[in-house]
Amino acid sequence: MAVRTRAEYIESLRQQHPQQVYLNGKKVESVLDEPGFKKGIESIALAFDICHDPKYQELATLDSPLIGERISRWNHLNQSLEDALLRNQLMRTMGDYLVPCCYRCMTAAEAMAAWIISYDIDKKYGTSYHQRVVKIVKEVQKNDLVIGASLVDPKGDRSLPPSKQPDPDLFLHIVERRKDGIIVKGARAHDTAAPYTNLLCVMPMSRPLRENEKDYAVAFFTPVDTEGITYVCRAAPGPHEDSDIEHPFSSRYGGQAHAYTIYDNVFIPWERVFMCGEYEFVGQLMNLHGALDMVDVCSCHAAGMDLAAGALALVADCNGTAKAPHIREYLINVISNAEITYSCAIASAVRGYRHESGVWSPNPLPGEVGKVFSASHLGQNRYYMQEAAGGSARTMPQEADLKNPVTGELLYKYLKGRADLPAEHRIRALKLIQDLTASDFAGWHHAMCICEGGAPGGLRLGILGGYDLDKSKTKAKRAARIAE
Repeated sequence: MAVRTRAEYIESLRQQHPQQVYLNGKKVESVLDEPGFKKGIESIALAFDICHDPKYQELATLDSPLIGERISRWNHLNQSLEDALLRNQLMRTMGDYLVPCCYRCMTAAEAMAAWIISYDIDKKYGTSYHQRVVKIVKEVQKNDLVIGASLVDPKGDRSLPPSKQPDPDLFLHIVERRKDGIIVKGARAHDTAAPYTNLLCVMPMSRPLRENEKDYAVAFFTPVDTEGITYVCRAAPGPHEDSDIEHPFSSRYGGQAHAYTIYDNVFIPWERVFMCGEYEFVGQLMNLHGALDMVDVCSCHAAGMDLAAGALALVADCNGTAKAPHIREYLINVISNAEITYSCAIASAVRGYRHESGVWSPNPLPGEVGKVFSASHLGQNRYYMQEAAGGSARTMPQEADLKNPVTGELLYKYLKGRADLPAEHRIRALKLIQDLTASDFAGWHHAMCICEGGAPGGLRLGILGGYDLDKSKTKAKRAARIAE
């Protein structure tokens, strides 16, 4: 059971019963059977498949030092540089499964952030948060659970802190402390895949807090079907049915659904709480979680760029332009973008350290640089793909016309490229470029790559704050012979 199959993951969703799930204005009676969630569920299921694939099993599974059983690497808490590098490798390798977001990266990221921060709070205050987290992580590893991250508050007026908002619920907060637990109220935005995960990790990640905002400093785990939680969802992008030609990529692997997760006086027992009022640790938690997340984001984006390079090369082959100087230059640039992004993930791991709790904590600076770099170069890669494909990537006839006996024969005649390749190859290559650059999925993926894990504006501030600029200025003064 410590390494579940896709069938066992899917069965776990059937056994869960979230009471309030809405999609497109309608209540969802069965999360598992909702077409708008199908592609997201399939994408997560692929992360279970890799653990049973003989080609990748050694990479995707390992013996857990925590429970003494074979587990999925998606649930493992990195304890060394080697662990961190293998996790990076696993993230990029998921690109071989053609999945733009398998979402399993968040399970260990949430667990590691909770593990470290609970340890540090206990060290200062003598609380018992860490042992609670240890117990939950063991549960996650034993049952191979999928953790959903519930992190970003609606925030209301961005110029005001939580304590000054006209509506206190715009930041999730504690409304009551009881002997057996706490009651929380508020909402979280942008919760990826939330209804079809197994366990939610709720942490304050919107902004550092002040002493008078202790009620907003709350972190906990809770099952997806906890009473009082409502999910208002947006379906995964792209068509919900598989199409043979029209959307070759996004009809099968088109990303994840997202939710506004609303907590309406939800009860959380103490055994699942690992922060309750320790406001001064929120900034540290934000930096820690950001570092863990950025490593995964960089590896994931590199995998997406690998597909972009392949699609560009494929359509150039079909068009007979593979040896054209500008196409070769474009390929070099896309490959360089992929390797630079992945190198940032490696650097973040290499420049990290082993926290006192035993978890390897990455250095945030290279990961932040990699995320900003990859987000800003995504449009460049798409420019290269579209130019290599030509206008046909957006004006192609639709699948029904291509399959119509009358129009299809004509279209296959006039859409042929290289004489030694079937016209169908060029058609499918062009449709792939269209799917990756000019579809509903492409818009979703572009926005996700820009904002996932934190908007570039905030990350740029992190880059500036994490870099020793004074040291470099001192060096420049010496070079200019300016006396201190």
